[in-house]
Amino acid sequence: MLPIRLRDFVRVGDLYFSVLGYRNSEKVKCFLRYAPCEFGDRLKDEKRFKKLSHEEALLHPMAAKYYDGRIFRIPIGEIDEVYKPEERLKDVMDSNVSKVVEYFSQIPIKEMGVTGSRLIGLKGQESDVDFIVYGKWWFIAREKIKKGIDTGKLSDLDTETREFIYKKRKINIPFNVFVAHERRKYHRAFLGSTYFDLLYVRGYEEINNGIPEEPGIKLGKITVEGVVLDDRYVFDYPAYYPLRHEIKAILCFTHTFVGQAFKGERIIAKGELEEIDGEKYLVVGTKREVEDEFIISVDLLEKEGLKEETGDLL
Repeated sequence: MLPIRLRDFVRVGDLYFSVLGYRNSEKVKCFLRYAPCEFGDRLKDEKRFKKLSHEEALLHPMAAKYYDGRIFRIPIGEIDEVYKPEERLKDVMDSNVSKVVEYFSQIPIKEMGVTGSRLIGLKGQESDVDFIVYGKWWFIAREKIKKGIDTGKLSDLDTETREFIYKKRKINIPFNVFVAHERRKYHRAFLGSTYFDLLYVRGYEEINNGIPEEPGIKLGKITVEGVVLDDRYVFDYPAYYPLRHEIKAILCFTHTFVGQAFKGERIIAKGELEEIDGEKYLVVGTKREVEDEFIISVDLLEKEGLKEETGDLL
């Protein structure tokens, strides 16, 4: 069997967990996402399920067994089923998914997948298409989104959709600053009325690339200013921003701040300073809702004339 990696799902009994890491040799790093619920709005095999919030997952009885204070860790031997997006793409190929796949037809079908509720058969009426493209092909797909928006074949997100994302994630930077960063990411779009996210996952040959996944020794909350040295993995999980700084890199564990800055840009970020394998890292996204943590491109703010809007953040 192929290794279990980021954005796969695993099932234990009638509980569904999303995979949150690449290196899962003995235990799978994941988080509880769907559980049976009498009043749930998702239906599968005549049983109702509910998508759990972060807090609801931590209150579930299984948290006592698998939650380690940061994520769930499930022994390989206790997993009943593995759902791999690239292997089950044909199984989820409804009209919305088909449109997205067709739009990216220059990418090999084996390098695509769909994750989230569609992958495990629990999609709701409002479910988006969580579209994965693997490895180097992801960058081709991102460029295709940019060109599609520029030519009108795709539509950028409207203000209402961006406000929904902004409020849902409890983002603490000003809305205009959030939107300025989002507009240049080109990882979300509408294809007609179909909304989709473009999600990055490393190819199998890149899994062991040295980016830390395990928590380190917490040294306190700090704010860091530095220059991004490379942007190869800024859309990954964790998003990885190596810095010209005494701190080796920023590790971002929230999708809110992926692709937030690019090579050569000055950034300011706030998070938890951690020591991992003898190196210091700034960890952003220690919770699903970002609260007081952030990553901001100073160069982008200056270009857009938004620096003053950040107030006391900078």
